[in-house]
Amino acid sequence: MLVQCSVCNNGTGSDGNPCSICEGVGEVDLTSSRFPHLSKHWVIQGVVWDAMLTKLDTIVYDTNVFKSYQVLECLDTTEHAALTDGEKDGIKHLLMCGRVDLNDGKAGKVRLWNWFGAESTTVANLTALLA
Repeated sequence: MLVQCSVCNNGTGSDGNPCSICEGVGEVDLTSSRFPHLSKHWVIQGVVWDAMLTKLDTIVYDTNVFKSYQVLECLDTTEHAALTDGEKDGIKHLLMCGRVDLNDGKAGKVRLWNWFGAESTTVANLTALLA
């Protein structure tokens, strides 16, 4: 897997010399047998994280799969306060996943609808999110 070197500009370091990380290529091959032996691991970690996070922003998720903060915004605080400790813990687990699948039959939707009830403000908010 080739990732863009985040240390240089197309293989050239800020001093005008070939980059010591990618050896002037402008890319780092994560599958190379040389990769695990590079001396500047902290720089490579940055390159890898940068590549991963950039790719995450371009991933297209299935319909009705939402970022956790979007689901969090739908939760009615009074209704949440009335949940049992186990249900509140379940909400934490759902939101810690980063994304919540609100498609019919999926655990995220089934559990939220069961915990809050079909007539709740939370479910109304989540239903609006699905529209």
